Amino acid sequence: MDGSGIDWEAAANHWLDQEAGEARMPAGDLIAEVEEFLGRHKICALATAGAGVVRNTTVEYVHAEGAFWIVSEGGLKFRALRENSNVCLAIHDDDTSFDTLAGLQVTGTAEVLEPFGTEYERACRLRGIPVERLRELPFVMNIIKVTPTRYDYVSGRLKEHGFSARQRIDL
Repeated sequence: MDGSGIDWEAAANHWLDQEAGEARMPAGDLIAEVEEFLGRHKICALATAGAGVVRNTTVEYVHAEGAFWIVSEGGLKFRALRENSNVCLAIHDDDTSFDTLAGLQVTGTAEVLEPFGTEYERACRLRGIPVERLRELPFVMNIIKVTPTRYDYVSGRLKEHGFSARQRIDL
C-alpha cells in the first residue's frame, strides 16, 4: 500500500483472481463469438494517450482483414498517436441488463496510414469510400489502422453455455 489506504494491486487483480477458476471458452469459439459481436456494431470509443494528451473519441470503424479501420478528419488524438501507438477500443451493446450485457475491449497498436498510399487506398475500398472523393477534399482525411493484440470480451449470455461471462484472448 502507498499510504493512501488503497490496495492498488488487489484492486488491479480483482477480476484476474476471480476468473482463475472459471470456465474458459476454446480460442476458436471465442474468436467466432467476438467476430459475430463485431458484425453487429460499427461505433467504438478509441482511447489514446501520449504527449500529455489523453483522449477517448467516439468513432466509426470497419472490422476487416483482422484489423479495425477508422477514418478521421483529425483531432488531438493524433498528438497522442504520434507519441504512443498503443490504443484501446471499447465497443458495447446498449442493453442495460447484466444478464445479457455484452462488450468488447480491444487492446492493440495503431498506425496512421500514409495518405493515398497503397494501404490507404485499400482501407478506402474496405470502407466503401471512393479515393477520388477524398483527394478532392481541402484537407487530408486520415485513416487509422488498429491491429488488435488482445480481446477482453464480456457477455452474460456465455453463462448459458457454461462459460465465464468474462473471456480474454491474446492475439
